[in-house]
Amino acid sequence: MGASIVDIKNMGDALRSSGYKDIESAVSEIIDNSVEANAKNVFVILKDKVNPTSGKKNICEIAFLDDGCGMDNEILGKCLGLGVSTRRERKGMGRFGVGLPQASLYACPEVYVYSWQNGIENAKCVYLDINKVKEGVQKEIPDPKAEPLPKDYADYIHFKDLYEQHDFSKNGTLVIWKNCDRVQPKTISALKERLEFSIGQKFRYFIHDKKCSIKIFNNSNKDTYSTVFPNDPLFLMDDNFALGNPDKPKELFERGKGENLEPIFEPYNDKIKKCSEHIIPVKFINKKGLQAESNVIVRFSIVKSCFYDKTAFPTGNPGDAPIGKYAKKMEGISIIRAGREIDFGQFDFYDNENKPTDRWWGCEILFNPELDEIFGVSNNKQHVELRQQSDNSDYEEVSIWDLLKDMVKGTIGQMRSTNKSKQEGVRSMSEPRLNITSTIVGNVETDEDDGEKKETECIREATAPNVLEAKGKVFLENLGIDSPSQEEIRQFLNSYVYFDYTSKNKSKDDAPFDCHSDCGNLIISINKAHKFYTEFLERIYEKDDAAKISFELFLAAFYCAVDKTNSYQAEENDKLISRWKQRLSAYIDEQLNPTKG
Repeated sequence: MGASIVDIKNMGDALRSSGYKDIESAVSEIIDNSVEANAKNVFVILKDKVNPTSGKKNICEIAFLDDGCGMDNEILGKCLGLGVSTRRERKGMGRFGVGLPQASLYACPEVYVYSWQNGIENAKCVYLDINKVKEGVQKEIPDPKAEPLPKDYADYIHFKDLYEQHDFSKNGTLVIWKNCDRVQPKTISALKERLEFSIGQKFRYFIHDKKCSIKIFNNSNKDTYSTVFPNDPLFLMDDNFALGNPDKPKELFERGKGENLEPIFEPYNDKIKKCSEHIIPVKFINKKGLQAESNVIVRFSIVKSCFYDKTAFPTGNPGDAPIGKYAKKMEGISIIRAGREIDFGQFDFYDNENKPTDRWWGCEILFNPELDEIFGVSNNKQHVELRQQSDNSDYEEVSIWDLLKDMVKGTIGQMRSTNKSKQEGVRSMSEPRLNITSTIVGNVETDEDDGEKKETECIREATAPNVLEAKGKVFLENLGIDSPSQEEIRQFLNSYVYFDYTSKNKSKDDAPFDCHSDCGNLIISINKAHKFYTEFLERIYEKDDAAKISFELFLAAFYCAVDKTNSYQAEENDKLISRWKQRLSAYIDEQLNPTKG
């Protein structure tokens, strides 16, 4: 008598070493099954208990409840069998038939599956307990048995949140991982955070397109659930978990927790094809042995100027700000199979040098399941074989990597160059974040009100709004802004302090800087022809943005003090300013041409 090919009794530990990278990947496998079953809602329910050794609460059970089509008796009876599948077609996310048992055994030794069609009262259950398998007690998956859901989870069948009533009673599936012993992190709060990030990234298109809603629950307090939002590495989705406010470019905002929020990236149109989405036809052999063709789509995105340039970050590195630190977590190329991310990395398309600039662009490669062999998709959908072939390899066919390399590498190079120029740039007046100093001064002056009227306030109150608007329009036109919009004029008039570096009609003999308030705000003009600028300021500005802002704040503080006291000592202020400028010019002359002796 021949030996058994598989001694299942002695394979318990091997079966639990299922090749999943982390708990997030195992959880995603179960959600895959729910999405494949056309579930509109998926609840991930976390349960914990006190660990007698540490005295701390650790996760002991994870359950997955969905309102998909459910499983009939035949499919339910096979769902925990290793390598058994009713989904061999290359359609949707399913196909391999190893996901449910492998993912479950990664996290726990004991898994129960309940499923029902045409009513929760018809629910049936199957289970797999790997410890009983090792002991020789469980030798097969038992036939599905009619059994009500455990009370803890039955309470979710009719669940009402803040916005809608959920009903899982008609059709659905409940998967329970019992006695979880390989879950990291072990606490509910930490795991929830990890799952929100990872699930939001992997299933972002299903969530964004409203095909499926995913919620994560702490079973001890059902009201503290978290709704999973898209977590888009390309930062293009308007309902993304992480968004930005152009008026506060350093900060990162969660969806719904701020005003004027928008995606921080935009589609990148390459310089050759002038498009952000590239379609590459790929030939393959279908199941009938015939040559067929399927499209691979490659998309690119790049950070918006308002979240990256010098105006946004005049004194520091964008990567050090909250928005930059989050972008670092999302740095890489996303591989999307059937709408679901299955891998994320560099894939030899750019160097692994941890360049901060590489967090400010995005790329994703999308394909359909008929190209699984072409991409080398693993049976647990954990990764793809997308990498450069070695020079001495003996491949007969051109790889998918070779088909994509020139376009992907070339576009990444373009985006790096674009961002380098973008970071050096300062925005025009048409954008609202024109001058950091103006914002700083405006914030302080708004908060401080001692009852005394500024001269600029008196001018504004004594001047009709249409006259102020006309003066503001003329001023902006003199700056070279053609036909300034109402918004541009409004921004200018609302800025208490504005720095003018154009210095038209200024000569080197004029004052190094001046200030006037014709429009009801302080306009501080810097004379770029004066030696104070050419010999000192220009050199400082080139090297240090912080020094530039510090000098502007120094001038703004002085002229704001003058503005506040002009109502009762204008003559004295004029004399002081005149003498100040004279002394400054004399001191500069002495520094540049020291007196001998």
